[in-house]
Amino acid sequence: MRKLNKYMRIGMLCVGITFILKQFIILPELVSGVLIGFGLGLELIGVYSMRHDMSKFKNCKRNFLKKCFNK
Repeated sequence: MRKLNKYMRIGMLCVGITFILKQFIILPELVSGVLIGFGLGLELIGVYSMRHDMSKFKNCKRNFLKKCFNK
């Protein structure tokens, strides 16, 4: 089995924290839905990055952040 990458680790952490918090405190459905959706999205990116080249994704992310914080 391959080592988990950072996308999968962060995704699993988000989903795990959401499930644990739902057991002990009452989370609004919007917050839990956003956290679970974010976590699952990161896990899907992690699975995709195990087999494919992620350089285009990294360049797109870098350019987006430059546009956002450069102004």
